[in-house]
Amino acid sequence: MVYLVVQIQTQFKGSSNGRSRSGAFTLIDVLVSIAVISLLIGLMLPSISMVRESARKVICSSGMRQIGLGMNLYAEDNKDMLPSSVFLDDDGGRTARAMFPHLMDTIRTSPAEYEDRVWGQWDGLGLLFYKGYISAAGVYYCPSHTGDNGLEVYEDQWNFDSSTEIIANYQYRGIGPDGQRHLYTMNSTAALVTDSLRTIEDINHENGLNVLAAGLSVNWYDDIDSQIMQSVMSRTDDSIVDDTNTAWQLFDGGSTVTP
Repeated sequence: MVYLVVQIQTQFKGSSNGRSRSGAFTLIDVLVSIAVISLLIGLMLPSISMVRESARKVICSSGMRQIGLGMNLYAEDNKDMLPSSVFLDDDGGRTARAMFPHLMDTIRTSPAEYEDRVWGQWDGLGLLFYKGYISAAGVYYCPSHTGDNGLEVYEDQWNFDSSTEIIANYQYRGIGPDGQRHLYTMNSTAALVTDSLRTIEDINHENGLNVLAAGLSVNWYDDIDSQIMQSVMSRTDDSIVDDTNTAWQLFDGGSTVTP
């Protein structure tokens, strides 16, 4: 960059009339230099942003992998079972809470919307924290998140005495494709955790999502046609369950690549 600026300045001096014989910089030299540097910075900024986002994706996938390890330790101590959630119905029927699977990024519930919730009840992935399998709150949050549920919002609430609701940046499935909750008999490619699907603002990345499979691999789902993004944006109360289930089915057998 410096070499290019010097070359331009040298050429300008050789072709200009009335230039100071002392070789000092003129206002034109400074303006040309600023213009060139600004142009180069403008060309470089997109690349810098891409590098930063790539690094954030790696951190995000690392956090998911830690969650996967925590789930395996939990399953070992709980008869091969995945952590439970108030948003799942183990009897196979549909309950009021099971109508909201998009809220399974909830770590700790509150009775704000549902009368049968318990103050400060740890739920889903939150049980990994409560039981001591993953004690770092930052693991549950993606550095690319720009919505209203970032770590900075809930950081002071991660203690056992608080009773407020806590929302993370990762969506928990809680069951396998066939409805089973036994981790070690589940297909290793079954998707269990992904970036939050709560709202469009909660989707952490612009062009896809990280997905944790039952076999502990973390893959990148490239949402080329924005199918996931569009389904979340157009979601209605009647389509919540179907849209969320469709997303998980895509993650089970969609076009995933290892980042």
